[in-house]
Amino acid sequence: MAYRYRITIEMLGVRAGSDQDGTSLQFCIDNHDDLLKIAETIRSKRWFDKDKSVSLAIGLKLFSEIVLEKRHDPLFAPLVLPIRDFVRRLKHAQAHLMDR
Repeated sequence: MAYRYRITIEMLGVRAGSDQDGTSLQFCIDNHDDLLKIAETIRSKRWFDKDKSVSLAIGLKLFSEIVLEKRHDPLFAPLVLPIRDFVRRLKHAQAHLMDR
């Protein structure tokens, strides 16, 4: 089963302030996982604050989906096993094992 998502990134400014406020990027992607459920699972482990947890979950899933899709491409092939290992460890890690 594939899920379809619309991802929106909106620039809110830079730390010192910016006249670029309101700039945004939007795209649609398919993913074989429920990204909202995964983001909530990572958030519930309380390793990071809410925003960093969601950033980790969504960023990792978007990247790993492309690595999986392109696993035979020489550019991406070396990443398949390390990402698979990291995701496996992340799924089984306990909150007290993570360095806050």
